[in-house]
Amino acid sequence: MTKLALVLIYRCIRENNLPVKIIMTVHDQIDTVCPRDYAEEWKQRMTELMEQAANTVIKNGLLKAETSITNVWSK
Repeated sequence: MTKLALVLIYRCIRENNLPVKIIMTVHDQIDTVCPRDYAEEWKQRMTELMEQAANTVIKNGLLKAETSITNVWSK
């Protein structure tokens, strides 16, 4: 699921020329950076993309993505 989410996120960034960079992944966590004024919009889009990946693998729709906006990396 994480690999599929990374592909979806990468494609979304590239195809829409978004001001977002993928920084790293840790297990099922995907860290990105973007300008503050785009953070809320990106948070929503990233949540949708991660849940789309989850629903592709596990079709019952029970897996939900948890996204947050922080100034520093956190667990």
